[in-house]
Amino acid sequence: MAKRYAFLDLETTGLNPEYDEIIEVGAVIIENGSVIERFQTLVKPVKKLPPVITRITGITDEMLADAPDITEVSSSLLEFLGEFPVGGHNISFDIAFLKNNVNRHFANPLIDTWEIAQVVLPRAGSYRLEAIRTLLGLEDSVSHRALEDAVSAANVFYKCRSLFQQASQDLLFEIYNSVKDRNWYLGQVFASWIMEFATSFPASKTGSTLVLADTVLEETGGLFTNDPKQTRKTGPDIEKLADILAPGGPFAQKYPQYKFRPEQAEMLKTVVRGFLDAKHVIIEAGTGTGKSLAYLLPAITWSLNCGTKVMVATHTINLQEQLWNKDLPAIREAVGFNFNAALIKGRNNYLCLRRWQSKLRDRASVDLKELLFLLKVMFWLTSTRTGDKSELNILPPQTAYWGEINSDQDSCLGPDCPWYHKNCFVTKARKQAEAADILIANHSLLLADIKFQSKLLPAYDYLIIDEAHHLEQTATEQLGWTISINSLKQMFFHLNRGFGGGLSPGPLSQFKIILKNYGDELSQAEHEKIDQTINDCFDVVRSIYDSINEMENILTAWCGRLVTGSDDESYLVIRVRRDDRQGEYWEAFTAVKDNYLLRTGNLIKMLNKLITSLDGTSEEEIKYLAALRKDIEFQIQGLEEINSNLTAFTAGTEEHVFWLEIDKGLKSDARIRCAPVSVSRLLYENLFLTKISTLLTSATISVEGSFDHFMERVGLISFPEEKLLKHLLSSPFSYDTQSLLCVVRDMPDPGVVLEKEYIDNITPVIFQTAKIFSGKTLVLFTSHRMLRETYFKLLPQLEEAGIDLLGHRIDGGRTRLTEEFRKAKSAVLFGASSFWEGIDLPGEILKCVIIVRLPFAPPNTPIVEARFEELVKNNKDPFSSYSLPEAIIKMKQGFGRLIRAEDDDGVVVILDRRIVDRKYGRRFLNSLPAKTHFKGDTFTVLKKISNWAQGVRPEKNVINLLEAGQNVEKYLKNFKRREQ
Repeated sequence: MAKRYAFLDLETTGLNPEYDEIIEVGAVIIENGSVIERFQTLVKPVKKLPPVITRITGITDEMLADAPDITEVSSSLLEFLGEFPVGGHNISFDIAFLKNNVNRHFANPLIDTWEIAQVVLPRAGSYRLEAIRTLLGLEDSVSHRALEDAVSAANVFYKCRSLFQQASQDLLFEIYNSVKDRNWYLGQVFASWIMEFATSFPASKTGSTLVLADTVLEETGGLFTNDPKQTRKTGPDIEKLADILAPGGPFAQKYPQYKFRPEQAEMLKTVVRGFLDAKHVIIEAGTGTGKSLAYLLPAITWSLNCGTKVMVATHTINLQEQLWNKDLPAIREAVGFNFNAALIKGRNNYLCLRRWQSKLRDRASVDLKELLFLLKVMFWLTSTRTGDKSELNILPPQTAYWGEINSDQDSCLGPDCPWYHKNCFVTKARKQAEAADILIANHSLLLADIKFQSKLLPAYDYLIIDEAHHLEQTATEQLGWTISINSLKQMFFHLNRGFGGGLSPGPLSQFKIILKNYGDELSQAEHEKIDQTINDCFDVVRSIYDSINEMENILTAWCGRLVTGSDDESYLVIRVRRDDRQGEYWEAFTAVKDNYLLRTGNLIKMLNKLITSLDGTSEEEIKYLAALRKDIEFQIQGLEEINSNLTAFTAGTEEHVFWLEIDKGLKSDARIRCAPVSVSRLLYENLFLTKISTLLTSATISVEGSFDHFMERVGLISFPEEKLLKHLLSSPFSYDTQSLLCVVRDMPDPGVVLEKEYIDNITPVIFQTAKIFSGKTLVLFTSHRMLRETYFKLLPQLEEAGIDLLGHRIDGGRTRLTEEFRKAKSAVLFGASSFWEGIDLPGEILKCVIIVRLPFAPPNTPIVEARFEELVKNNKDPFSSYSLPEAIIKMKQGFGRLIRAEDDDGVVVILDRRIVDRKYGRRFLNSLPAKTHFKGDTFTVLKKISNWAQGVRPEKNVINLLEAGQNVEKYLKNFKRREQ
C-alpha cells in the first residue's frame, strides 16, 4: 500500500456540482501521519456568493475578487495530487465537483474517511467531520475552510487506523476474510492495516465465526441488579414518599441543582391515591412540573411493595431515553431503591445472530455498500451487550440492510435456533422484562400488544401513559393496517430471489439447493415432483408481479384524477367511501384484485405442498430445514393477511375508514390504508378494563381546564366518575412575566382570503420580528405548501439581513434542522406539524415563536372526515366537539416550545386574527398558560416586541389598539421612520 496519501477538501457555493461552483481548494500530502506538503488557494466564482456560504465559511466576495478561476487552479491541483491515493471526508462530493470542472479523467484511488469512521465508530451519533473530530479527541480547527478540513480528514484517517488495529485478532480475521478478494480500495486499506502487524492468522481459523462481546453471555435482570427482595402487599405511605422530593430530602441532598416544586409533590400524591383506590388517573401537568419523577417514584415503590409490574409507555424516543438514562438512575442513586427496570422494544430492534451468521456466509456476494454496513456491524457486535440497533448509527440507505439481519417474529425459530439458549439478544431482553419491576415501552408497542392479543409484552396490571395526548393517534395507526405496493413487491422479490445480486437467496432457491444436497431419502419421482412445484411457484410469482404492477397503475391514475389542490403534489391522498366503490376505476381495480387473489391463492396451495414435503425428514436434515420451513410459513401467513385486508377494502365497513396514498417522492409507493373511525371503545375494552389502575398524563390534554374531550376520544368517558381521578396542575413557570403573547389584528382572515394574499401580508411581519431578535425565531406552519411559498419569498431578505433561514423538508428533516438551529448564531426555523411539539430549544437559542395560523386539522383528511360524519350521526357538532378542541391542544403544544426552563423568556406572536375576532378564539386564549395578551396592529405589536427584546417590560394588559385592519406596509414604513 501507499506510504503517502493526498487529502483534499473543497469549499463550494452549494451542494450541486452541476451548477454550484468551487470557491476554495485545500490539499495536503501526508506521510506517516505528518503533513509534508500543502496546497491552498481561493477560487473566483462566476456568480456572487450566497450570504449563507459567507456566514458558514467566512469567505467574502471581496476575498475572491482577485483569486484565480478554476481553470487556472485545476492543473496545479492535479499536479499536486499526482497519482497518490486521495482521501477526504465524503470525498465523492469533492471529486464530483472536480470532475465537473476539470477536463481530465480522475483515476486516483479514493479513500473516504466518512466510510472509515462508520466502520471504526459504529456508535457515533453523527459522521460529520466536526462531530468525528470531537469524538476522536482531535484538536479543534476551523471548520468549513478547505485546508483545515483536509488536514482534519487526514488526522481522522490515522486516528481511525490506530483504533482499527487495537481490535481483537478474531475481529481482524473476519474483516480480512471479508475484504481480501474484493475489488475495493478501502478494503485494500483495511487489509494493509491488518497485515502491518498481523502477518498471519492461526491455521485453525478456516471459517466464519461470530465475534461477540464478552459480556453478551452475562445474565442480567435489566438496568439494575436483580437482588432478592421482600415484598409487601401494601401501598406506599403517601407523605413519606412525597418527602423524597421535599426541600432537604434525598434529591435535594444528592443533587445541588434540584429545586422543590409543589406541583410535582402534588402530582406524586395523586398518582399514589389512584393506585391505592384502583382508579384511572388523568393529570395535566404543565411544562417544568417534573412529571417523570412524580410518577416513577410511586411506580417503583408500588411495584416493590406489592410485587407487581408497572408499565410506563411514552410516545417519543427522547422521553424514553430520559427515563432510562437519567431519571431511573437518579432515583437509584438518590433514594437507594433496589429495583429492576427493563426497556422493552419490538424484536425488529434487535440483531438476530442466526440471520447475521447466514449473512456472513454470503458476504462474498453482497455489494460494497452492504459490505461497508456489515463491517460496521462487526465492530459493533464486539462491544454491544444488547444487540439493540439504537446503539448503532444506521444511516437511511442502510435501513434495508438491517432488515436482512434483524430479529423477526415470523422467521424466529425459537428453541430450535442454535443461538436461542446462548447469546440470543431477544431472549435476553425477554428475561430482563420478566425479571423487571418497571417496564419502559413506547405507545406503539403498547397498542401493538392489544392487536396481537397480549403476546408482545409481559403481564402487568398498572400502566402509566406519558405524552398521553398522542394515544388516540397512535391507537388509530396501530389498530389499522396498510398494504404497500413496494412492500408487496419486496415480499415476492424475496420469495423468488435467486443467487447473486448482493442478497441472500430466497426460500424457493434455498429449497432447491437443500433438496439437492439433503434429499437422499426421496425417490427420483418425488424429487422431480417437488422440483416441478418449485418451478411452478417461480412462474406464479412472476405472474403475481404483473398483477401488482397493474394494481399500482390503477391506484395511481385513480388517485391522481380525484385529488385536486393537494398541499403536497408529490403526496396524494384520497378517501374511498362506499359510493366510490363503482365506476371504471373501481371496476378495473376489482378485476386486478380478483386476479391477484386467484394467483396468490394458487401460490399458497403450492407453498403448503412444499412444507408438507418436508415432513418425515431425518434429524440431520432438520437443522437445515427448520429455518426454511419457518420462512415459507411466514410467507403464507403474510399472503393470507394481505388477501384478507384486500377483501375487507373492497367490501368496506362502517367502523373503518379506507383511503389511498400515492407517494411520488424518491421512494415512490402506492398504499391502501385502513383505520378504525373511533378507537374509544377499543381502548376502553382492550386496555383500560384490563388494568387495575392507569395514569394518563401530559402537559396538553385539557381544553379550558376540562378533560372531557380527551376522555371521550380515548374511551375513559365510559367509566363512572367514581372510577376516575382527575387533576389539573399548572406549570411552576411564571408565564406572565417570562413571556409576552401578542396577536396581530390587521392581518387578513386566513379563512377568507386566498393563500397568496395571506402570505404577502404575513411575510413582512415575520421578517421584522426576525430582525428584532437577530433570528432565534421558530415559525410554525400548518401547511407545507404555505411554508415553502413563504420560505422562498423571505429567503433573499433574510440572507441580506445576515439571518439564516432553515425550512422543513427544504433544508432537511426535523432532527438535522433543530441541530443546525441550535448551532446558528442568527437563524429562523420554519417548521410544520412535527415542530409544534417535542423540540427543546432553551435559553438564548429561541426567543420568539410565530404561529402563522390556528392549527385546525384539514377537514378533508380521510380520518378527520370519517370522524366528522360519525359525530354528525350522533347529533354532535364536529367543529365544536372535535376540530376546535384538537386545535386548542395543538396550540398549547406550539406555545410550549418557548418557555422550557425557569430562566427562559421570549415572545409568542399569533398572526391569525381569528383568535380575537371569533367567539371560539376565547377558548384558545383561556387554554394557554399565559393569562394576558397584547393585541394591536402590526406597527404597535412590532414596537411592543422591540421594547420587550430591549428589556422594557411594563405590566401587560389585554389591549385592543386597532379594531380595523390597516395596510401592513404603511405601518412598517412608519415603524422604520420612527426607529430612525
